[in-house]
Amino acid sequence: MVSIDKSIQSALSNFADEELDGSWSGQREREAVSLFAFGALIEQVDTSGVISSSRQIGLEVPVPQVTLDDEGGSNKKNQVCKDLVIWPKARMTCWDDNQNPTVPPMAIVEWKFDRASIYDADVSWLKAFTKEYSNCIGYAVTANQPCSRFTLSCTRVSANQTRSKWLHIP
Repeated sequence: MVSIDKSIQSALSNFADEELDGSWSGQREREAVSLFAFGALIEQVDTSGVISSSRQIGLEVPVPQVTLDDEGGSNKKNQVCKDLVIWPKARMTCWDDNQNPTVPPMAIVEWKFDRASIYDADVSWLKAFTKEYSNCIGYAVTANQPCSRFTLSCTRVSANQTRSKWLHIP
């Protein structure tokens, strides 16, 4: 998973340097996610790399749902859409041969925009997901609007470790 970490870290750093310098007029999370995906992340595509095709990247696509410890199994849907997903191979989805959402992505990036800190609910969900699907890495990202005192922060979540401020750009 070191390669996906390098790709995400490089893309987030480039996004912060290039887009959040005060000249971008975006105000919403979806605008930031789209700009990140089709700008900084797409630049990480390398035919010999971990992201070898732009068709591995999905925005607002479903992944298998997991139950959080405090929910007691009360999820109504068996899949949930996530902000940005990176699949191990091009054209993958969460659907198995029986059309059940059981196939996990390689990485999930959950975003919050114009927020001063990482959203705890995103980290909790990513912890539950990576515990169940240990081959997936989760990233909880927050960034402020360019007119605010800028920060971008990312918490990295894996099956056995959560690293707050894995990337932090003040």
